[in-house]
Amino acid sequence: MQPTKRQWPQYIGAFFVIVLLAGVASASAALLQLEGVSDTIEEFGTALDTEAKGALDDVPPGKPQTLLLIGSDKRSKKAVDGYREAALSDTLMLVRLDPEQGATAVMSIPRDTKAQIPTKGGGFRTAKINEAFSDGGPNYSIRSVRKLLDVPIHHVVIINFGAFQRAVNRLGCLYQDIDRTYFNDNSQGGDRYATIDVKSGYQLLCGQDSLDWVRYRHLDSDFVRGARQQEFLRSAKSQIAASQIVNDRKTLIRIFATYSQTDITSSTAILSLLKLALNSAEQPVRNVKFRGDTSLDPSDTFVTISDKNLATMRREFTQLRAARGASADSTEVETVRKKTTKKAVKKRGLAKGLIRVPSEVGKPELAKASFDLAGGKLPLYFPSVRLAQGGYTSTDGVRAYDIVSRTKKRYPSFRISLYYGENGQYYGVQGTTWRRPPILDEQHRSVERNGRKLELYGAPGGRYRLIAWRTPKGVYWVSNTVSNRLTNAQMLDIASNLRRVPG
Repeated sequence: MQPTKRQWPQYIGAFFVIVLLAGVASASAALLQLEGVSDTIEEFGTALDTEAKGALDDVPPGKPQTLLLIGSDKRSKKAVDGYREAALSDTLMLVRLDPEQGATAVMSIPRDTKAQIPTKGGGFRTAKINEAFSDGGPNYSIRSVRKLLDVPIHHVVIINFGAFQRAVNRLGCLYQDIDRTYFNDNSQGGDRYATIDVKSGYQLLCGQDSLDWVRYRHLDSDFVRGARQQEFLRSAKSQIAASQIVNDRKTLIRIFATYSQTDITSSTAILSLLKLALNSAEQPVRNVKFRGDTSLDPSDTFVTISDKNLATMRREFTQLRAARGASADSTEVETVRKKTTKKAVKKRGLAKGLIRVPSEVGKPELAKASFDLAGGKLPLYFPSVRLAQGGYTSTDGVRAYDIVSRTKKRYPSFRISLYYGENGQYYGVQGTTWRRPPILDEQHRSVERNGRKLELYGAPGGRYRLIAWRTPKGVYWVSNTVSNRLTNAQMLDIASNLRRVPG
């Protein structure tokens, strides 16, 4: 069934976002096919209300453009149109396209950020920024974000949960490096939270599980959640080819026609933005850290931002510069980090905060996982050097399992998950018999350390996202936390000191 005239325009913004994330092998070929789509869309009316369109900033042709992506916490077409019926903006993200800067900037805005929300009688009230959407839809969200950050917003895209789930499934699901096991079924009583059941380890994650994972924040924070969402975008960009999007555009149109809204509907606006996106798609994505603070007072749930941090963050976003170091900080995180650093055990020859733990070779869970993997002939390596604080996770600290590929081939694998010592931060060791997992197809460089050739995979901010090491029987890697809290020296020491479990 073809989309109705009212539905057609709604798909293009979300469709564009997926194109933006894709690595473009042939921008000119993609433009030729997308140009025909834009001509068809021009004859249909807009699905976004005039108030929201009026809140957007004008942009001269060919100049950098900023998009506000709003993830709605409702799942149906009716709910997208009915945002005034208490739907909240579950996700707020700014994307800045500027090919001349050689990168695309992405910044997640915590939904608990303290902001000035417009009121119907004129003026503003102080509240969490995600309340703006329920108060006045995209119009209020646009005005609240612009007042908070003082940056122009040229386009808005409202993406519903349904679009996210169905698009991920249509694209064949996406491989994700899951830092630890996530589980909640509300059977424990007390406050009810979103259900989730995603195991630790590198795996092919489909629509519902992907949505649950990027939305999760029950036992971490908005900062960690934002870092997880940006990691999803980074990995999606590396896995999705532009040709795949273009060839499957008719189905994607139907998906986004039902589950998204945008102001981008005219042929001129569509082509202008698509050209800008395609010219930006081969450039790196700069994840700009939201420099907010959380209070140590549990009754104060706001995320706040100082004038100094606001100025720094605005400069990083408009100039497309990634912040150095970890991708998420807060008052709470910094306090814990300073406290645990004082307790760190210093050992000669190791990076600060690390200790040697060769005695852990006898841990029962390591022995069991090693035994389970014997049939696949994958030796199990564990970290004989790790952080002084934290330790193995209580659930699936060591997990032996099979990675199942898109072709249904099974690869014996294991995941070791360790707690960093800060809320929501976990690092780990992955091993698999799969010689060419997609995660290791990305750009990297190599160094020699302790007789091993290590492959270094960078992240925005200069930190190593993961460090891999290959043997004749498998491939192994150390994964940093979702916010890249481990320093490069710590990552190198952990990776170069992985020790084999006997057997």
